[in-house]
Amino acid sequence: MHFELPRPPRRRLITLTPLIDVVFILLLFFMLASRLTQLDAIPVDAPARAQAATPTPALLLRIHADGQLDLNGEPIPAGELEPALSGWLERAPTLRVLLQPADQVPLQTTLGVFDRVAAAGVTILRLQ
Repeated sequence: MHFELPRPPRRRLITLTPLIDVVFILLLFFMLASRLTQLDAIPVDAPARAQAATPTPALLLRIHADGQLDLNGEPIPAGELEPALSGWLERAPTLRVLLQPADQVPLQTTLGVFDRVAAAGVTILRLQ
């Protein structure tokens, strides 16, 4: 007697087309439901012409590897830094100071100079 074994069911191929359709529908829903730009998020006022015409003076303060300071190329002792910057601030209240430490200057020394410049009253200080 000969028995025929049942065949295993054919496996159906799984296609990704329905999944892609669902993803695109969700993407479209969230794009339409969300607000991508908020025009009033940051208030921006146009500067006055008089302010734009006056340039902001800037000083370059370098810290050398040996700890010596120079202000615009002129050597300055560390104790005279604050009075010199205060004199500049009297002439130009919007004074900017660009601080440029040498590669070998420790971070603690740079932060100490930052503190002295801030103590002099400079509010715009940048590290180069």
